[in-house]
Amino acid sequence: MKTRFHFRIFLVLFFLFIFISFPLQIFAKRTLTLRDAVETAIKNNPLILSQILQRDEFVFQKKIIRAEFFPKLYINYSYERRDPVKNDPSGNYHLFGPYLTWNLFSGFSTYYSMREAIQYVAMQDALLRARINDIAMNVVRAYLDYFRQNALYESAQADLEDAKVLLRLAQRRYELGLSPYADVLDAEARLKEAEFRVTNFKYSARSAMGRVLVLMGENLSKIDEFELLPPEERELTPPQLSELIQKALLQRPELLSKRSEISAQEEKIKSIRGEYFPTVDLFASHYYIDNRFFPDRDKTFIAGIRITFPLFTGFSTPSKLQKERANLQRKNLERRNLELQIQDEVFTGYNVFLTSKENLASARALLAKMEEDLRLIQKRYENGLASIVDVTTVLARLSQARAQVATSKYDLILNYFVLQRLTGDIPGLQ
Repeated sequence: MKTRFHFRIFLVLFFLFIFISFPLQIFAKRTLTLRDAVETAIKNNPLILSQILQRDEFVFQKKIIRAEFFPKLYINYSYERRDPVKNDPSGNYHLFGPYLTWNLFSGFSTYYSMREAIQYVAMQDALLRARINDIAMNVVRAYLDYFRQNALYESAQADLEDAKVLLRLAQRRYELGLSPYADVLDAEARLKEAEFRVTNFKYSARSAMGRVLVLMGENLSKIDEFELLPPEERELTPPQLSELIQKALLQRPELLSKRSEISAQEEKIKSIRGEYFPTVDLFASHYYIDNRFFPDRDKTFIAGIRITFPLFTGFSTPSKLQKERANLQRKNLERRNLELQIQDEVFTGYNVFLTSKENLASARALLAKMEEDLRLIQKRYENGLASIVDVTTVLARLSQARAQVATSKYDLILNYFVLQRLTGDIPGLQ
């Protein structure tokens, strides 16, 4: 009996040691900051991965063009049937051997095609950055929307508590014969409305969190394993408007992409212009010639240089030049329009940010006033100096003020990140 008892004590102590030494992390939630959410989305979002693969296509295209600078070596086989001409014998001839060709000069067409490909790679880099900025902005928007909905949920809960207080006051006054039963009915209706708003915002916040996880590439079935931390409380003060516009014109990915596209078009024009120049090719071959399929008798070595002058190409080269020059003019106009559009976006975004900053200050002042008004009107209602309509009116305005503070607070943060996106920064990481 003692041995069995000691064995049980040993098992209990053993499992207690395991439990203390190795904490069960499966019950711990994974906490995420805004920066964590943005970084995870950039790593896992399929749209960004797709954009990276699209960029790789242009990288490989650059390598294909670069291969034109190197000589090409082939193994060549050919079959000839020769009929008798004068004293030449007739018969079947098989030629087999290596063949080398090297384009020594192409009028700089290959060189400028290489530069064009490099510019297209730079354009894809800018488009990738634009895609990253868009995904990051979507994450920031969904992340802040989660806390906005939470704030509205807390506001609805506060409205619910106020409605309960009003109902108790109405019931007490009705029991004392100081108010009609209609006041109780009004208070109960107000309570039901508050309960509805609480339920509505409770699940809307969960939906916003689901959008964050989707952008991060996470499984929504594990939503309960995540916890989002609120953004840091700090003073949001952007630079001056002129600095923001200058910064946007320097680093907006869309504008950088258009500039690279224009540079690529300029290199393409130079490449086409090279078709006016002659091309120089070096070639060499070493053949075994015989009337059998595997020749092993006669050997022939050929080496030479080929110079080709484009005397007449049916006016295709000047037509291609005119076409590409028209494309260049069009792209320059698109770049100018994009610059004006970016300035307008930054100007509008800056003013929206200033507006939201003032709106938050006004909403907080209004909330403080409404809370004081509620305190006073409840006292007056208890003393019979105000009707329940007066109380419900103040409660409705207080509810609006609370919602306005919650909305204005996160609108201000969101507009700050929008301003970052408009200047070319990655929102949530800068």
